[in-house]
Amino acid sequence: MRNLRLLGLLVAICGGLALTYAAAQKKPNQRPTAVQESAANPRQAEQNKVVVRELFEDMFSQGRYERQGQVFANNCTVHFGGRTVPLQEAVAEGKGWRNAAPDLVMEINQISANGDLVTVAWTAKGTHTGQGHGLKPTGRRVNMRGRSTFLVKNGRIVEATNEEYRPELFRQLGVSKTQALMFFAGERLVAALDPIIPDRLYALLQ
Repeated sequence: MRNLRLLGLLVAICGGLALTYAAAQKKPNQRPTAVQESAANPRQAEQNKVVVRELFEDMFSQGRYERQGQVFANNCTVHFGGRTVPLQEAVAEGKGWRNAAPDLVMEINQISANGDLVTVAWTAKGTHTGQGHGLKPTGRRVNMRGRSTFLVKNGRIVEATNEEYRPELFRQLGVSKTQALMFFAGERLVAALDPIIPDRLYALLQ
Protein backbone atom coordinates (compact mmCIF):
# COMPACT_ATOMS: atom_id res chain seq x y z
CA MET A 1 0.00 0.00 0.00
CA ARG A 2 2.79 2.39 0.90
CA ASN A 3 4.47 1.75 -2.45
CA LEU A 4 1.24 2.48 -4.29
CA ARG A 5 0.88 5.85 -2.48
CA LEU A 6 4.48 6.75 -3.33
CA LEU A 7 3.91 5.80 -6.96
CA GLY A 8 0.77 7.93 -7.07
CA LEU A 9 2.65 10.91 -5.62
CA LEU A 10 5.39 10.60 -8.25
CA VAL A 11 2.80 10.43 -11.02
CA ALA A 12 1.11 13.59 -9.72
CA ILE A 13 4.40 15.48 -9.51
CA CYS A 14 5.42 14.46 -13.05
CA GLY A 15 2.01 15.40 -14.37
CA GLY A 16 2.25 18.85 -12.78
CA LEU A 17 5.69 19.44 -14.28
CA ALA A 18 4.45 18.40 -17.69
CA LEU A 19 1.51 20.81 -17.53
CA THR A 20 3.80 23.64 -16.41
CA TYR A 21 6.18 22.99 -19.32
CA ALA A 22 3.32 22.88 -21.83
CA ALA A 23 1.95 26.21 -20.55
CA ALA A 24 5.38 27.82 -20.83
CA GLN A 25 5.67 26.60 -24.42
CA LYS A 26 2.33 28.17 -25.32
CA LYS A 27 3.10 31.48 -23.58
CA PRO A 28 3.60 34.19 -26.24
CA ASN A 29 6.97 35.88 -26.52
CA GLN A 30 7.46 39.34 -25.14
CA ARG A 31 6.62 42.14 -27.56
CA PRO A 32 9.79 43.23 -29.41
CA THR A 33 11.06 46.76 -29.00
CA ALA A 34 10.62 49.33 -31.75
CA VAL A 35 14.27 48.93 -32.78
CA GLN A 36 13.87 45.13 -32.96
CA GLU A 37 10.71 45.50 -35.04
CA SER A 38 12.47 47.91 -37.37
CA ALA A 39 15.55 45.69 -37.58
CA ALA A 40 13.28 42.83 -38.64
CA ASN A 41 11.73 45.05 -41.31
CA PRO A 42 14.20 45.52 -44.18
CA ARG A 43 11.82 47.85 -45.97
CA GLN A 44 11.77 50.27 -43.02
CA ALA A 45 15.56 50.16 -42.81
CA GLU A 46 15.79 51.08 -46.50
CA GLN A 47 13.37 53.98 -45.99
CA ASN A 48 15.52 55.25 -43.13
CA LYS A 49 18.55 55.19 -45.43
CA VAL A 50 16.62 57.23 -48.02
CA VAL A 51 16.12 60.00 -45.44
CA VAL A 52 19.85 60.15 -44.69
CA ARG A 53 20.75 60.10 -48.39
CA GLU A 54 18.51 63.14 -48.88
CA LEU A 55 20.43 64.91 -46.13
CA PHE A 56 23.78 64.36 -47.85
CA GLU A 57 22.66 64.81 -51.45
CA ASP A 58 20.23 67.70 -51.05
CA MET A 59 21.28 69.71 -47.98
CA PHE A 60 24.99 69.01 -47.62
CA SER A 61 26.01 68.77 -51.29
CA GLN A 62 23.51 71.10 -52.98
CA GLY A 63 22.86 73.54 -50.13
CA ARG A 64 19.09 72.96 -50.25
CA TYR A 65 18.50 73.91 -46.64
CA GLU A 66 14.79 74.45 -47.29
CA ARG A 67 14.57 70.64 -46.98
CA GLN A 68 15.41 70.90 -43.27
CA GLY A 69 11.83 70.38 -42.11
CA GLN A 70 11.45 67.31 -44.31
CA VAL A 71 14.67 65.68 -43.17
CA PHE A 72 14.95 66.63 -39.47
CA ALA A 73 12.50 66.54 -36.58
CA ASN A 74 12.12 69.97 -34.97
CA ASN A 75 13.58 68.78 -31.66
CA CYS A 76 16.58 67.04 -33.22
CA THR A 77 19.86 67.31 -31.34
CA VAL A 78 23.26 67.12 -33.02
CA HIS A 79 26.51 65.89 -31.47
CA PHE A 80 30.02 66.68 -32.69
CA GLY A 81 32.44 64.72 -30.57
CA GLY A 82 32.01 66.03 -27.04
CA ARG A 83 29.77 68.99 -27.91
CA THR A 84 26.01 68.96 -28.39
CA VAL A 85 24.15 71.69 -30.25
CA PRO A 86 20.50 72.27 -31.19
CA LEU A 87 19.43 71.70 -34.77
CA GLN A 88 19.31 75.38 -35.76
CA GLU A 89 22.87 75.92 -34.60
CA ALA A 90 24.11 72.84 -36.43
CA VAL A 91 22.41 74.00 -39.64
CA ALA A 92 23.93 77.48 -39.24
CA GLU A 93 27.32 75.83 -38.81
CA GLY A 94 26.83 73.88 -42.02
CA LYS A 95 25.75 77.00 -43.92
CA GLY A 96 28.85 78.81 -42.71
CA TRP A 97 31.14 76.13 -44.14
CA ARG A 98 29.18 76.12 -47.41
CA ASN A 99 29.77 79.88 -47.65
CA ALA A 100 33.46 79.21 -47.06
CA ALA A 101 33.56 76.44 -49.67
CA PRO A 102 30.77 77.00 -52.24
CA ASP A 103 31.76 73.86 -54.17
CA LEU A 104 31.49 71.66 -51.05
CA VAL A 105 30.32 68.11 -51.79
CA MET A 106 29.76 65.38 -49.20
CA GLU A 107 29.78 61.90 -50.69
CA ILE A 108 28.46 58.76 -49.02
CA ASN A 109 31.14 56.07 -49.17
CA GLN A 110 29.19 53.49 -47.21
CA ILE A 111 25.74 53.44 -45.61
CA SER A 112 24.14 50.81 -43.39
CA ALA A 113 21.00 50.60 -41.26
CA ASN A 114 20.44 48.68 -38.03
CA GLY A 115 16.86 49.26 -36.98
CA ASP A 116 16.33 53.00 -36.58
CA LEU A 117 20.08 53.73 -36.63
CA VAL A 118 21.71 54.65 -39.94
CA THR A 119 25.51 54.86 -40.08
CA VAL A 120 27.36 56.67 -42.86
CA ALA A 121 31.04 56.78 -43.77
CA TRP A 122 31.51 59.94 -45.83
CA THR A 123 34.00 62.11 -47.67
CA ALA A 124 33.81 65.92 -47.80
CA LYS A 125 35.58 67.82 -50.57
CA GLY A 126 35.66 71.53 -51.31
CA THR A 127 37.77 74.60 -52.01
CA HIS A 128 38.14 77.40 -49.47
CA THR A 129 37.34 80.33 -51.75
CA GLY A 130 34.59 82.10 -49.81
CA GLN A 131 33.94 83.89 -46.53
CA GLY A 132 32.63 81.78 -43.69
CA HIS A 133 33.04 81.51 -39.92
CA GLY A 134 35.29 84.56 -39.91
CA LEU A 135 38.08 82.86 -41.89
CA LYS A 136 39.65 84.57 -44.87
CA PRO A 137 39.70 82.50 -48.09
CA THR A 138 42.89 80.49 -48.46
CA GLY A 139 42.18 78.82 -51.80
CA ARG A 140 43.12 75.51 -50.24
CA ARG A 141 41.48 72.26 -51.24
CA VAL A 142 39.88 70.27 -48.42
CA ASN A 143 39.48 66.50 -48.47
CA MET A 144 38.15 64.95 -45.26
CA ARG A 145 36.69 61.63 -44.17
CA GLY A 146 34.36 60.96 -41.27
CA ARG A 147 31.58 58.84 -39.84
CA SER A 148 28.12 59.84 -38.64
CA THR A 149 25.19 57.99 -37.08
CA PHE A 150 21.57 59.10 -37.38
CA LEU A 151 18.54 58.03 -35.36
CA VAL A 152 15.48 58.05 -37.64
CA LYS A 153 11.92 58.00 -36.32
CA ASN A 154 8.78 58.33 -38.44
CA GLY A 155 10.75 59.42 -41.48
CA ARG A 156 12.69 62.19 -39.71
CA ILE A 157 16.14 62.38 -38.13
CA VAL A 158 15.71 62.94 -34.38
CA GLU A 159 19.38 62.71 -33.35
CA ALA A 160 22.70 62.92 -35.20
CA THR A 161 26.08 61.88 -33.82
CA ASN A 162 29.24 62.96 -35.65
CA GLU A 163 32.95 62.86 -35.06
CA GLU A 164 34.46 66.25 -34.22
CA TYR A 165 35.78 67.44 -37.55
CA ARG A 166 37.12 70.94 -36.94
CA PRO A 167 40.70 70.22 -35.78
CA GLU A 168 41.39 68.30 -39.01
CA LEU A 169 39.60 70.93 -41.11
CA PHE A 170 41.62 73.74 -39.55
CA ARG A 171 44.82 71.78 -40.16
CA GLN A 172 44.01 71.40 -43.86
CA LEU A 173 43.12 75.09 -44.11
CA GLY A 174 46.39 76.09 -42.48
CA VAL A 175 44.65 77.76 -39.52
CA SER A 176 47.19 78.44 -36.77
CA LYS A 177 46.66 77.28 -33.21
CA THR A 178 46.20 80.92 -32.16
CA GLN A 179 43.47 81.44 -34.76
CA ALA A 180 41.79 78.21 -33.72
CA LEU A 181 41.84 79.23 -30.06
CA MET A 182 40.32 82.60 -30.96
CA PHE A 183 37.64 80.84 -33.00
CA PHE A 184 36.66 78.55 -30.13
CA ALA A 185 36.80 81.44 -27.63
CA GLY A 186 34.38 83.40 -29.82
CA GLU A 187 32.13 80.38 -30.07
CA ARG A 188 32.03 80.02 -26.28
CA LEU A 189 31.22 83.72 -25.94
CA VAL A 190 28.31 83.38 -28.34
CA ALA A 191 27.04 80.36 -26.40
CA ALA A 192 27.21 82.34 -23.14
CA LEU A 193 25.36 85.35 -24.59
CA ASP A 194 22.78 83.33 -26.50
CA PRO A 195 20.34 82.84 -23.57
CA ILE A 196 20.47 86.58 -22.84
CA ILE A 197 20.06 88.10 -26.29
CA PRO A 198 16.93 87.05 -28.23
CA ASP A 199 18.43 86.93 -31.72
CA ARG A 200 20.92 84.15 -32.40
CA LEU A 201 24.48 85.42 -32.54
CA TYR A 202 25.90 82.27 -34.02
CA ALA A 203 25.40 83.70 -37.51
CA LEU A 204 28.04 86.32 -36.75
CA LEU A 205 30.70 83.61 -36.96
CA GLN A 206 29.70 82.71 -40.51
